[in-house]
Amino acid sequence: MKKLLPIALVSSLILMALVSCSLTSAASEDEIAMATPTLMATTIKLGVQTDASALTAVGQVIKYIHTVKNKGAAAVQGPLTVTGAVCPEINSIGNMDANFDVDEVITCTSEYIVTQADLDRGSVTTIMIATASGVNSNTVTTTISKAAPVLLSLSKTANPGTYDQVGQVITYTYVILNNGTTNLGPGQFIVTDAGFSSPINCGEATASLAPAATLSCTINYSISQADVDAGSVSTKATASISGLADSQPVSVTLTKGSVAAPTSSTLIPGSTIQHKVKSGEWLLQIARCYGADTAKVLQSNSQLDDPGDISPDMIITVPNIGSAGKIYGPPCVTTHTVQSGDTWASIALKYNADVAVLKKVNKNVLEVGQVLNVPLNSAGLSQ
Repeated sequence: MKKLLPIALVSSLILMALVSCSLTSAASEDEIAMATPTLMATTIKLGVQTDASALTAVGQVIKYIHTVKNKGAAAVQGPLTVTGAVCPEINSIGNMDANFDVDEVITCTSEYIVTQADLDRGSVTTIMIATASGVNSNTVTTTISKAAPVLLSLSKTANPGTYDQVGQVITYTYVILNNGTTNLGPGQFIVTDAGFSSPINCGEATASLAPAATLSCTINYSISQADVDAGSVSTKATASISGLADSQPVSVTLTKGSVAAPTSSTLIPGSTIQHKVKSGEWLLQIARCYGADTAKVLQSNSQLDDPGDISPDMIITVPNIGSAGKIYGPPCVTTHTVQSGDTWASIALKYNADVAVLKKVNKNVLEVGQVLNVPLNSAGLSQ
C-alpha cells in the first residue's frame, strides 16, 4: 500500500513548481526581446515615364525614365538597380555617400527598340522594379500599344497666301482623302480648324468616301486688326468622322504683304480667287470678268457693308470662276475718252462691252472728251 503525501506538503510542491514556470517564461520573453532588433520601415518608390504614346514602326526607339525615391524612414545601402535600366552610383547623388538616404532620388534610363513581333502582337509591355540591399520597390507595368491606323488625310490651302488689310477675306480650301482600303462613312466629315470657333461640316451629312477618293470644302476667314499687327496668321486643322482617328494636323501660314493680281496659273475653272479692286470697278462687273455667278460672289463677300459701294484696294472673293461664263480675267474695267463720231454701239463693239451696261454705268451721258468707264467683255449681259 502506497503512502500519500500530506496535503500541506503537496500544496507547497505545487506552488514551488508554478513559481519556477513563471520565472522561466519571463526569462524567455526577455531573451527574445533582446535578440530581436528594432526595424526601421524602408519604402522605395519607383515611377516610370516614356517618350512614346504608341508603337509606330520597326526600329522605333522607346526611351524610359525611371525615378526612384527612398520614401521610408531609414537609409538603404547600395548599389541600386532597376530592371533593364542604367543607374548612376549612389555616391553620385544627394550627400555623395554610399547609402541611399531618406528622400534621395535616383534617375535611371533605359531604351527599347521595337521589333516586327511587337507590331504583330500590337503592344510592348515592360515590368520594372527597383532593388537596393534586398529591399524591393513597387512594381511598375508599362504597356505601349500599336498606333491606330490613320485613314484620313487632310490638306489645306489658302487663297491668297498674303494679306494687307483688315477685313480682307482669305479662302481656305480643305481636301479630305481616304487613305484606307475600304469605304468610309456614311457620315458627316468634319474639319476642325483653330482659326474658327466652330467645326466645319465638309460635304453632306451622309457622305461616303471610297478608297483614294477625296472630299473638299471651303470657308472664308476675315483678316482682323490683330492679324495685321502680328504680320502673319498660322492655324492648324484636322479632319475627322465618327469612329475613326483624326487625320494628321496640317497648317497654313499667311503672311502680311501686298496681294498679287490673279495670273493665268490661278485662273482655273472652278477655283476661288481673290481680286483686288481697281478704280472704276463694281462688284457685278468683277463677277462677269471671271465668269462667276453673281449671287455666289455676293454671298462670298458678306464682309461688305454695301456690295454696291466698293473702293480701290478692297479684296473681293470670287468663287467657282468660269461657272457662269467665260473667264477673261483682269482688267475688268477700262476707260475710253469719247472722240467725235463715237456712239454707244461703236464703243461697246470696240471693247466687247454690253451697250446697256455701258450706258448705265456712265449715266447715259456721251460727250466728246468725256472719260467713260467701260465694262470689258460684258457683251450680251445686261446688268
